[in-house]
Amino acid sequence: MKASSHLPESNFCSACNGLVITDSSIGEMLCSSCGIVIREKLETFSPEWRSFSPIEYDDKVRTGFPSSLLIHDTGLSTYIGSSLPQPQSQSRQQGEPGNNEQESKAFVHQASTPIPINRLRKLNAMSISSTPASRNLKRASWEINRICSILGLTLPVAERSAYFYRKALQKNLIKGRSIAGFVVASIYLACKEKMIPRTIEEVCRASGTDKPFAAHCYKVLVSEMHIDPPLTDPFRNISKISTRAGIEERISRRAREILSSISSQTLIMGKNPIVLAAAALYLASMEYGMDITKTVIADAAEVSTISLRKRLKDITFAMQNIKHENSGQKESK
Repeated sequence: MKASSHLPESNFCSACNGLVITDSSIGEMLCSSCGIVIREKLETFSPEWRSFSPIEYDDKVRTGFPSSLLIHDTGLSTYIGSSLPQPQSQSRQQGEPGNNEQESKAFVHQASTPIPINRLRKLNAMSISSTPASRNLKRASWEINRICSILGLTLPVAERSAYFYRKALQKNLIKGRSIAGFVVASIYLACKEKMIPRTIEEVCRASGTDKPFAAHCYKVLVSEMHIDPPLTDPFRNISKISTRAGIEERISRRAREILSSISSQTLIMGKNPIVLAAAALYLASMEYGMDITKTVIADAAEVSTISLRKRLKDITFAMQNIKHENSGQKESK
């Protein structure tokens, strides 16, 4: 016996105020003190202990594979297995499953014309992906799984990417355009929505797609579906850049302090968050006297040194403005 996780109203018995427990072996909910049965014939979500399938399969699961947007048919199609087993009673009498010769000669006699089971299996597989939209989704789902596996993205990100791609397919945005470009755009949009620091260059590199074309598909996807993606937080890029450049954690903390102190300055609003994170890391490393060059930080952030120098000037000027404002407030007091 174990404590119940599906209690009707309370954890205690209404008769003697005893603890209510659940006996899963008999499917009853009863009081541990007086033994009164509060509820019987409870549902169980545990695995099946008996198998009603043929002996060679011995499958005790209650359900099949869960539905998912990463599957072109969401996992709800019916498939005919690659082998046709004998009935259970006949298999038990013979003690062995049917051989391949008997399976290849099996026919379905319920139809007007007997159809071989191999032919029926082929027709069923063709009917599942017979439409162009199904074939498009089948190829796109495989590509989303491959790119997410290369980038190490989680299952919710892949599911969200498949959702965006399906919506684009329903609006006929992919007609006449490349599937790979919209796959990259869907994955990049899902990463931005989940606040995952992945750039479109990284997704294009994993997919083997040109960045200008993928960026065009991303603009079409966002504008036509009326999506307002969130702004990328520069704080989330600090850990990635510091790990690539081999920077210590104390410098990363100082870089976060620099970004938080100048977050209210209009001078840095709208700037590239990756370049801002790289510039804050360089300033923090200079404060700690770390021997690191701008080129190393720029390569770790995958940005140009020219952009890094411009953002360094902006951050330095913003920090000077904050010092002047603080000194002016002290003098006024």
